[in-house]
Amino acid sequence: MHHQTDFCILGAGLAGLSMADALLEQNIATVVIDKNTIAGGASGTPGGLVNPATGRRATKAWKAEQCYEAIARNLAKVQEQAEESFYRHNGLLRPALLEKMAIKMKAQHEKTSWPDGWCQWKTEEEIKEMHPGITCVNGGLWLPIGLSVNVGAYLQAYARFLQEGGLQLWTDRQPVIHRAQNEWHISFDDITVQAQHLLFAIGRGTTESGYWDWLPLHLIKGQVATFRNGEEPLSFSHSISSLGYMARTGDDHTFVQGSTYEHDFEHVRPDKEGEQYLRKRMRRTLPRLEEKVTTVEQWAGVRTSTPNRKPILGRHPEHPFMHVFTGLGSKGLLYSKFLAEHYVDHLTRGTDLYPEVDIGRIKN
Repeated sequence: MHHQTDFCILGAGLAGLSMADALLEQNIATVVIDKNTIAGGASGTPGGLVNPATGRRATKAWKAEQCYEAIARNLAKVQEQAEESFYRHNGLLRPALLEKMAIKMKAQHEKTSWPDGWCQWKTEEEIKEMHPGITCVNGGLWLPIGLSVNVGAYLQAYARFLQEGGLQLWTDRQPVIHRAQNEWHISFDDITVQAQHLLFAIGRGTTESGYWDWLPLHLIKGQVATFRNGEEPLSFSHSISSLGYMARTGDDHTFVQGSTYEHDFEHVRPDKEGEQYLRKRMRRTLPRLEEKVTTVEQWAGVRTSTPNRKPILGRHPEHPFMHVFTGLGSKGLLYSKFLAEHYVDHLTRGTDLYPEVDIGRIKN
């Protein structure tokens, strides 16, 4: 069977589905193929944050306003048609754990232009009133706009949303690619997809592709764990960013703790060392809680990072009808929707790509 399309996207994670959505919004025929199930790759984590205050100093993220608006709008759009809730608009608390951390965070906050209501400095007393039992030295930040997302559930709902809108999506397929008659042929089973354009959004698989193995991608294993607070409901509804993050995405008893950053790893499975690392981090912030919680499940995935910690978007230098969207790192939620729309705008209207994400910055 032959299937004709304008774009074939490999990968149905945050990058791939966001790109498919942006193309379909411009009435560009698109299909998506993934070798795994939906949420089977690094995008499938059970908990993540939309957090525009990143890093140890809580620095305002690149294009924070545009990125936040794009993902917040998309989460609401998909949630409206989903049966189960997959995210919360519950705010984000960023306590300082050391005096020098508080000094740097406060200085960064004071020199940053935040939109009204996005980011507030709280004293140590105010933070401990908001969250009794939390470790805090000299204050911290409160971001009322923080979003907590079960990313795997979001992707599954997003895929259904796009399929209901006409997207052809195949999963658990291992496609074979070749170029013929000025188009791409992507074959699997007894199906051949004939596409003018081919876009790789396959995360760590990008490093294993002969087309893209020259990209300076660095692989980072991340483990998260879901913890349960026994019979008592948790005393807080917000999420926390402190030595990693605690995402409140599930019921009143559970939260997701993340993440490890493993630059050297021998396997991609969750392990006991990962759980111990996450518990140690939790203990620094909420010692009394760590003593009580039980581990419900663990998850692991491999993220792709780049030298400037910005994604890579663009055409292959030798194959102009081949594209890549990779290197989202730990900011896939924040970046994916905005950058997908940015790239489709570039393709359809000829607008320039932001140099920070343009593949042109990379030398082949």
